[in-house]
Amino acid sequence: MADPTFDRARFSERLATRRLGRQLVVRAEVESTNDTAWDALAAGAADGTAVVADAQTRGRGRAGRAWHTAPGRGLALSVLLHQGCDRRQLGVLPLAAGLALARGLEELGVRAALKWPNDLLLGGRKLAGVLCESRRLPSSAGGAGQAAVIGVGVNVTQRAEDFPADLASSAISLALAGHAAGREEVAAGFLNALEPLWDELQEGARTRLLEAWSARAAFWGTPLTVRTPAGPLTGTARRLDDDGALVLALETGVERAVLAGDVEPAGAPEGR
Repeated sequence: MADPTFDRARFSERLATRRLGRQLVVRAEVESTNDTAWDALAAGAADGTAVVADAQTRGRGRAGRAWHTAPGRGLALSVLLHQGCDRRQLGVLPLAAGLALARGLEELGVRAALKWPNDLLLGGRKLAGVLCESRRLPSSAGGAGQAAVIGVGVNVTQRAEDFPADLASSAISLALAGHAAGREEVAAGFLNALEPLWDELQEGARTRLLEAWSARAAFWGTPLTVRTPAGPLTGTARRLDDDGALVLALETGVERAVLAGDVEPAGAPEGR
């Protein structure tokens, strides 16, 4: 198998964390960086261990969807977190990860929009996605509490021809948008921004996170359709509740909190 092309030295020069990313696993190809992070946990990996791969053969997004990674062009990164606080805080972890990625990209001159609950958009197209998973800590890691893995996929240097035909009109990369950042800068920026947010969550400071996320979202007051497992729900986006759920005001005047789903402008064709 070929050697990985992710530049450890370039990444380390830009990393400003105390823990996150200080232990780094780099692979040319894995099935999934999240799965590799879980394997590392089982083997006793430390809190903050990060996994980066040039390519994934079975990368996944939310709701079991596949995540396409063009080899060496997209960032596929997962970070392992030992959970020491109330398990309820894990419910807002995707929002924390999205906010951290947005802040990290902003340091590189990229202003991405947050799409609830776990995507980042640039020019209305999908730039990045987040997948968070949690499990009980194994005995080799202390055997008490929870562990979480945050996986991020970011389109960095992809060309138009690097995207599958079904994604060509809805996806974008930093390069296609005119930004010259590399995977190493994006990875370090994400972890630099994530560490203080994770520390705040560990301390129970969830309100500030939700306020910061909400301030970056541009869809408040607009009609949205959320496609949930129980069927579509249409209403006006009002706010996030204390658990990070999206609160919609329905036509009847009733407010409904939605925990997960695919958000689209009201009236958009399904699958847009």
